[in-house]
Amino acid sequence: MARPTLSLALLALTAGSAVVMPTGASAQDNRDAPESGFYVGAKIGVTSPSDETFDGVQAPEGASPGAAGAPAVVSAEFDEDVTFAGTVGYRFGTRFLGVFEPSIEVEYSYASADISGGNFNGGDQTFGGDVDVNTFTIGYRSDIRWSDTQRIVPFTGGAIGVADVDSNISYFPNNGVATAPTFALTGSDTGFVTQSNVGLSFQLTDQIDLETSVRYQRITGLDFERRFVGGGNNDFNADLSGSLETVSGFAGLRYRF
Repeated sequence: MARPTLSLALLALTAGSAVVMPTGASAQDNRDAPESGFYVGAKIGVTSPSDETFDGVQAPEGASPGAAGAPAVVSAEFDEDVTFAGTVGYRFGTRFLGVFEPSIEVEYSYASADISGGNFNGGDQTFGGDVDVNTFTIGYRSDIRWSDTQRIVPFTGGAIGVADVDSNISYFPNNGVATAPTFALTGSDTGFVTQSNVGLSFQLTDQIDLETSVRYQRITGLDFERRFVGGGNNDFNADLSGSLETVSGFAGLRYRF
């Protein structure tokens, strides 16, 4: 679930957009066509993953305990963590409906979220580990500009792409005996990414912008393995499926060529 810090960031962006909405005077400014061209950007921020559930059916092999056909449901809770992203885009020299300036861009982003808790089938276990996420997306961006002299520009956008997700989640029962991981939710998989964002761009110079944004991202189609790792074993127990959702707040710079 989104954390309060990111909710406040979203409220700040919304308030900022309201402050810079056009007045009657600014609407009369120069309306020449915008310049087209390439740009690059880099940003860093905080990502807040939602609690997630991965479920499947047990099919234990080797020394793995469990009953064939029994449910296997792993619920994981995440800490907030640092994330960063880089973009390359192209701004079209046009304006739709008088205010929307479109761009197309590709983005790479990375995040590694630590596990803060969880449970297996609703039981009492101690969880640890992390999940590493690399995403590659292509999408659109629309700057909202009602004046060519405007220095603060709201923008919105969305994208689709793929994610490479590496799960390193482990846990053991709180039974007073186990002190090291007995099971792991492990593996790497590729999922489908959808995302949307909203932000504000502050024009520092004719080519450099300072930008803040909030991004919602969802990764679906993920499959990992639950494996028995106690006592030096590494035996299959179940295939588990699920998704990842995050809300991230960013700040960074964009350079327009």
